[in-house]
Amino acid sequence: MTEQIHRSRLRGLSALALALSFVALLVAVPAAMPVSLARDATPGIDPATLYAHVHVMGASASAGFGVRAPLPRTHPGRLEPMTVARLASLARVSAGDVTGDATGLFFTNPGAVGSAQVDATLTQEPRVTMVFADDFLFWFVYGALGADRTPIKDESQRLQLLERGLAQLSRIVDAGVPLVVGDVPDMSPAVGKMLSKAQMPKLETIALANERIRAWAKDKPRVAILPLAKLVDDLRSGQPFDAGRRSWSEEVDGALIQRDQLHPTFAGSVALLACTEQAANERFLGVRQPNAPGAPVAFEHDPTKVAERVRDAAGDGVGVKNGASPDGAGAGVKGAPAR
Repeated sequence: MTEQIHRSRLRGLSALALALSFVALLVAVPAAMPVSLARDATPGIDPATLYAHVHVMGASASAGFGVRAPLPRTHPGRLEPMTVARLASLARVSAGDVTGDATGLFFTNPGAVGSAQVDATLTQEPRVTMVFADDFLFWFVYGALGADRTPIKDESQRLQLLERGLAQLSRIVDAGVPLVVGDVPDMSPAVGKMLSKAQMPKLETIALANERIRAWAKDKPRVAILPLAKLVDDLRSGQPFDAGRRSWSEEVDGALIQRDQLHPTFAGSVALLACTEQAANERFLGVRQPNAPGAPVAFEHDPTKVAERVRDAAGDGVGVKNGASPDGAGAGVKGAPAR
């Protein structure tokens, strides 16, 4: 009799343990499985065609300033800048087209160059299905000249110039084209290297600019904000961080930002592409990460594999339309200022 009671108690304890384990599993699932559908896709956006024709516009980071192809020093193609458009074209996982006209000369006249880039984007054939404008707004906040092309004497002039940049991007939004645009990072470590003191906005101004950018985008379902400010901090920190479908670290990927403290390296440019894809998928397709169920995988996110593709393509004449010019000045931009 005593043995039967003992066995009964054991069965009761086992059932209780099983129930508690099941409850613990239910609690743990959301933390263990963060990749999931956040909401439905933005109305009117087809996941099957979103990445069909990606166009990259913007300034020197998108133009691949200082980023060289991972090829032998004697290879003739090594000196061609690895623009984000060229990088994305070679990193494509799915079928589609990538074009670009980002330029390292954006800083010379943001209003004129930005307008020309938007003109070129809206007149492209076949029609652009999504625009990456990661650093398009950078020189609408940084720089030494205001909207009227006179020296900046008050920080409010920078915010006035930003409005001109947002007005140009509104033309893309009004045309119904999905747009990914970066916020404004703190590049103060580059002062004395690639930036002058006169070109550097106050940190308070950068904060106000980013508030304005987010307020502008809030009621525009076809605008995704790339957190470029956070990405730059991550690239510069040397500490591990997550972006896209992988984790990144200086130990594994090498330097992610150049010594000028302003531009990404080759691996950093791949991280930029990964973050841009992630921002697009989150905003337009309602998925929290690019590798979530139902999300298209548009680009390779491993710098080592992208480098292999670059080497495989070297000498095959593989490039991208508009934006593969040797000086990165944006061959496809009408009205871009001459060097």
